[in-house]
Order: sequence, then C-alpha cells, then structure tokens
Amino acid sequence: MKKLAQHHNLSVSSFKREFAKLYNDTPANYIKTKKLEKAAELLSISNERISDIAFECGFNDLANFTRSFSEKYHISPTKYRLNQNDK
Repeated sequence: MKKLAQHHNLSVSSFKREFAKLYNDTPANYIKTKKLEKAAELLSISNERISDIAFECGFNDLANFTRSFSEKYHISPTKYRLNQNDK
C-alpha cells in the first residue's frame, strides 16, 4: 500500500481515502475481491487442487481462503467447482 501511495504522491491515509472515493471500497477489500474472482475463474476452468489455487491467488492459509470464498459466493470452493462442472 505504501508503494502505491508513494507512486501517486500521497500519504497512505490519503491514498486509501481517494481509492475509497473512486472504487467505493477499501484497497484491501478490493484486492481480496479480485483474488477471489480469480480463484472462482480457476476453479471453473482447471482441475488444479483447491489449495494450489488458493496459494496461486495470494492466500497463505487454506482455511482463510475457504472462509473468504464462502462468504463472497455463499458456497464452498469445492461445491462451487462441482456446480461449474455440472454446467
């Protein structure tokens, strides 16, 4: 976050405030959402292990990934993949 703020010649707090104005979200939540969207895409197009997808998308802990994914999509990563394969 600090590097992004510096790149835009802003303090970290100013960067977060400006980011929230533009994207209606915090930078951290925005990044997390993008990671989860990428994970959902990979779950539907690949047969990679779920843990490998989680790590590839920047999650360091499988339990945290599963919890975050379930909160966003209201379904576990395993069930999400099964539903995608049924289509």
